[in-house]
Parts: sequence; C-alpha cells; structure tokens
Amino acid sequence: MQLTNLRDAEAPDIETTDHLTKEQLSGALPDKRFRKYLTDDLVNVINAEPDSELRRVFRDNTLSFASVLSSGKYSLAAYINAVKFVSLKLLGDKSSTAYSKVFPDRYQALVDKSTSPSQIASFADNYGKTGLIAKIMEQTLIPTHILNAGIYQDAINVQAELMHTAKSEMVRQKAAETLISNLTAPVAAKVEIDIGYSNDLVDDLRATTKALAQQQLKMILNGQSSAKEIAHSEILARKVNTPVETTYEVIDE
Repeated sequence: MQLTNLRDAEAPDIETTDHLTKEQLSGALPDKRFRKYLTDDLVNVINAEPDSELRRVFRDNTLSFASVLSSGKYSLAAYINAVKFVSLKLLGDKSSTAYSKVFPDRYQALVDKSTSPSQIASFADNYGKTGLIAKIMEQTLIPTHILNAGIYQDAINVQAELMHTAKSEMVRQKAAETLISNLTAPVAAKVEIDIGYSNDLVDDLRATTKALAQQQLKMILNGQSSAKEIAHSEILARKVNTPVETTYEVIDE
C-alpha cells in the first residue's frame, strides 16, 4: 500500500511519506507572495518521480533551499526544476544527463533536431551556470577535505605501499616522510586565559592603604582615637573626584 500525504495529528510535517505536500512547501516558502502560485501541478513535479529515494531527495532539498527565493526574482516552477537539477548533479549525474531528466521535452527536441551531444552538453552547462543554480549550489557546498576524504585515504594507502615495497631507497624514504607529515597526531590545543590586572590598580590600592595607616596614626597621636578604637572601627572610603586624593571617615562603634 502506497502511503501518500499521511499526516500525524500532532506533527503534520513528520516524515511518514516520501511525497511532498502543498502544506510542507507552503510552510517552507520565505514569502507569502509565492503561495498564490503554489499549485498541485508544481508539487507533482516532485511527486511524479518514480524512484522513492530520489523523490525523497527532491522533496527534502526543495524544502531546505527555499530561502534562495528571497534573493532574486524566481518563479516557483524555475526553483523546483533548479532543485532537481542540483540534486541530480550532487548524486553524480553529468550536467547533460541531469538536464535531460529535468527537461525531457527540451532534451528530446534537441535530439530531434540532430543537435550534437557536445552542443547539448553546452546547453546543459549554460543552465548549470545560471544565478538560481549557483545560489542553490552555494547552500550545498561541502568542505573539500570532507568531500575528498576517500581520496585522501587512498593517497595514504599508496604511500604506505611504496614505503614497504618500492625498490628505490629514496622512494621508500620519501613515502615514509610523507606519511609522517600527514599522520602526525594533532597537538592538543592549549586554551590560555589571560587574567590580567592593571598595575595602576595595584599602585592605587597600595597608596590607599598607606594613606589610611598614616591617617590612623595621626588620629592616635592627636588623641582623637585610641589604638583599640582604631582596631575596632568601621572604615568607609569615599573617593574624591580628584586623581590623587582619597579621604576616610572612621566611625566609632
């Protein structure tokens, strides 16, 4: 039994089907103005794909890349065709092959006119360089080191093979050096936190403490307070709006 547009009561967008619904696409569109052009025929451009896995890819990418519609004057039909083209390219199709699948009528018309394969490839390449395709491709970019991880491993395997089997001592040495260079364990990153303080702050604190001690000594010598009273007094510091002076009040308990 084919499941189509099956929806959960609490989570209407849950992936219970590989088909695209109007509600899903409407919710993904970046601007309400596109919704009036949303038709069943447009949705069926995705759902008409007979391969369920490919249909799922088309659907997911159509929903994921919809933000590009806000960056230019593109129609929904052009957007959906562009998503299919990019999806096929990412899955390994050549431009001409992807073009023939997205635009079968155009492709057949070119064939009927005895257009050479190289010319058809040129048409497909030209389509692949349009602004809409470029914007969608920008969202699919994968870092080169991830994309070519398999090639990187193959290269390492070749170097390891040369290190063990090459007849030339120099070749074995170069292979070993290459492996050492590329397989060195990453150095643990050190996170250093610079907890700095101002020397001026320390100097101010030192000067303040010295001034307080001098003032307390003066009060004792003048008979204003005893050493015991000073020791048990509460000190309130009030900063005067001058760069050098600080005054203090000693409150007797």
